[in-house]
Parts: sequence; C-alpha cells; structure tokens
Amino acid sequence: MSTMRQLTRPLLWFPPQWHRRLGTEILLQPRETKERIVILGSGWGGYTMSRKLSPKKFAPLVVSPRSYFVFTPLLTSTAGGDLDFSHIVEPVRDPKMKVDFVQAAARALDLERKVVLCEPTVVKGGVTETHAEEGGGFRLTKKWEKGEPFEIPYDKLVISVGAISRTFRTPGVKDNAIFFRDIGDSRRVRRRVRECFELAILPTTSPEMRRHLLHFAIVGAGPTGTELAASLRDFIKSELITLYPALEGTPQISLYDVAPKVLSMFDESLSRYAMDTMKREGIDVRTSHHIQDLRWGAPGAEPPYEMDPRGCLTLTTKEEGQVGVGMCVWVTGNAMNEFITQSLCNIETFPTESAVMKDGTPIRITQGWKYKKAPRTGALLVDSHLRVQLENPSGETAILPDVFALGDIAMPETGAPPATAQAASQEAKWLATRLNHGDIHKTPGFSFHNMGTLAYIGNARALMQLPEEEGKYLPHRLIGRMAWFVWNSAYLTMTISWRNKLRVAVRWLLNRLFGRDISRY
Repeated sequence: MSTMRQLTRPLLWFPPQWHRRLGTEILLQPRETKERIVILGSGWGGYTMSRKLSPKKFAPLVVSPRSYFVFTPLLTSTAGGDLDFSHIVEPVRDPKMKVDFVQAAARALDLERKVVLCEPTVVKGGVTETHAEEGGGFRLTKKWEKGEPFEIPYDKLVISVGAISRTFRTPGVKDNAIFFRDIGDSRRVRRRVRECFELAILPTTSPEMRRHLLHFAIVGAGPTGTELAASLRDFIKSELITLYPALEGTPQISLYDVAPKVLSMFDESLSRYAMDTMKREGIDVRTSHHIQDLRWGAPGAEPPYEMDPRGCLTLTTKEEGQVGVGMCVWVTGNAMNEFITQSLCNIETFPTESAVMKDGTPIRITQGWKYKKAPRTGALLVDSHLRVQLENPSGETAILPDVFALGDIAMPETGAPPATAQAASQEAKWLATRLNHGDIHKTPGFSFHNMGTLAYIGNARALMQLPEEEGKYLPHRLIGRMAWFVWNSAYLTMTISWRNKLRVAVRWLLNRLFGRDISRY
C-alpha cells in the first residue's frame, strides 16, 4: 500500500476555503516504501517519539506550530536569569535525524481517508498555541499570519498536541495574565520584571504605584508556580537589588492557590517544609485564595480599564479584595485545546477500513459515533496500548489501531499517569519501542513507572520524593541543599543534547563566578 494517497474526494465537513490539496509533495514524500508516521506536536511526547522511531522502518513527519522542543523542567530557570533561553531548546530539524518537519497546526482529521488538515504557522505574531481559553483556541487572526491550508496523509498518526492553560474562565485572565508554558512566556516574564523595576525607579512614580509595580503575583502553587516564585526571588534578591539599592525592601512575590497547601503531589511534611522555607525567604504564600478578576489599572480606579504597561494591574481575590500587582503569571493547570475539544468530536463517516470493535465482534455501522473522552477533563480516553477509541450512543467502543494519543491530551483507561513530562516521555518511548518491534498487539499495555518528583523552592534548596518501591538503599525523601544538588544533577543529565548539557553546566558555573544574566530584551 502506498503511503502517499491520492487526495481525490473533498473533505465535505471542512470549511470551503480549506478544500485544498497539498500543492507540492516533495518535502512530504516518504523514504522508499516506509510507513509514514505523522506526529502532531513537538513537546515531550512528540519530540521523544520522533527520535525513538526506527528510521529503517518508518518515515516520521512532525507537524507542530513551533520548530523546537523545550526542556520544560528548566523553563523557570530561564525566567530567573540562571540560563539563556537557547540552553533549553532543541531544534526539531536535525541533520543527524531522519525526521521530516512541517511548521503548521493540525486543524481537523479525516479518519476515513487518513489525512490531517493543517494550517501553516510559519509567520505569526505569537510563539505557540498555548494562550487560549477553555472551549476555544488559538487562531491566526491577522491577515498576514494566515497561510494556505493543506492535507497530510498518514499511515499511522500520533496525537501529542499538548494542553493549554486552564483559566477557569476567570474574567481578565486570558487577556491580561502571562501564561507560562514556552520560551516566549519566559521571555515575557523576565522582561516584565526588569520593566517594573525601571518604572518603579522613575522620579515620577508615586510610592503607592512603586509598591504595586514591584508586587509580582503567581497563581498556581504546583511545581511550575512554586519553582517560578523561587527563581524570581533568587533573581531579585541576588541581582536586581544590587542594581536598584533604593528599592530594597519593596519587591514582593505572592504565590496564590485555591488549595490549602503548595506542591500537593508531595506528602504533607514536604509540602509544609516548602511553605515554611519559602515564607522565610520572603515569598508570600497565599493558599486557600480564590481569584475573581484581573484587570489593568490601580486598585480602586474607575473604568474603562485599558491595557497600559506603564502602570500596574489589579488582582481581585475573594479573601483580600483588590491587590495591585506589576505582573500576574498564571500557572494553574491544563485544559484541552481546540483541536481536541472541537475538531475531535463527532464522526461524520465511520472509518470502516481502519477501525475494529473492541469486543472483537464485526463492525456495526450506526449513527452517532464520536471520539471517546474522559468525562471530567475531556482528554482522549485511549486503551492500554495508547490507541484512540470511538464510541456510539449504545455504549459500543471501536479502536483505531493506527491512531495513538500521548501526553496531557490522552488518558489511558487502565490508569491515568500524572500530567507531567515524565509520563509523556515514558509513553512515547514505550510506543516507539512497540512500533519498532512490530508487537504492539501482542504485548501488555503501557504502565507508568514513577521515577520520583523534584521541586526547587529557592536559595539553593529543593525537595525530592521517591516512591516507596524504588528500593531500600535509596532515600525516599530529601530536603534542602542535598535535594538541590540532586535537582541540578538530574536535570543536567536529562537535558537532551550533549551540546546543551555542556552549555547548561558552563552557565551554572559562570553564574557562581559572575552572577546571573540581567539583560532586558
């Protein structure tokens, strides 16, 4: 069977302006007669999958809005000046890897014809598609951002498009907060911190506005929010105060969360240690707080509330009322993006040639088939072998043997792993290994292996927690500087390329000798 199918029938359920065929197929031609595996996304799942597939058996093609992979565990370090942005980025295009790449966003999927409809994102105003509201999604809105849509055929499809930031539809958050999922977000955070310091030092800035500008709010006390608060605290105390001595004692970092404690994935003693340590280091931990609104302008200001970066924002909580802040970073968790919530819903035409009934019975073509999803999160509910499933109103389930889903947008029925980079990476490695061996139908399903959890809490201190089954010779919990040493060692080892391993190690050494990067650009 040819891996590049002739696209002859129109996609009747797509908008008319998208009824286009791919004009040139030169870059998308598979090598020889290898199966074309199309991978949607260049995050932990997609990037790892593309690197682990056998180039002798498959011709992988990555389709992603961004042309790089981000080593997210060290993203907070770039915001705090510990690392340069390029130190945690790996390009998808690599001359040493036999992986094709198209910079585009998946917009729709035709299971019957086995094609993905894509929209180019090469020229765009934003960096990624993570800045979206639940139930909605990122769209290229400017005329010059839009490209001509095209179709990409596949033999096997891996969906790993990643999640977006959950806002709980809090008024003002989508437009006024800084989300924190990619390099562009980290750059915005670092730039805004320096911007607020420069605004605060101006002789025309009132003492009250100075306090508002130097109050940095982080909403979400999970690992990302906690580590970001700790990194910004180190950056401000160690570097910025030496540049702005007149502002000493004014900067404030507040960490908000609706939960009663921070780092809820750790046990109670470690979570309490983290809270106590961060409070001693000057971070205001505000747990059990409910965010109601975020807008531009000082507290008590009269509308209209127009965006004005020369001033502050107002964060309104149920417990405290209005609070002036210079920046609000929103890291409260994951929500499904538009491709999952809107494009992967109902099935117009049942894919009779590429689907099998889960119970092994003959396929029954009925109306009302749709993608099977988790009721609470809306994630694709995959089977134990990470295969996407369909369901009908009668409760019958069909499996798509050639369509898989990984990472934050997928939930295995046999037990959902945590929505972490560790889980997505393990899923990708397992799936690539099974496809390489051609035994995915014969082996037991995927099983997540918890390798432990790490979190940085500031001033060269961290937490480490390992599962009890890791062995009697390993400590199951570490705190303080020893855990920080493990944190550094683990992430330096996990950094993908040897080039970036060396760059990260050298940069950490230079930071100890000469201080962090304080550039604003």
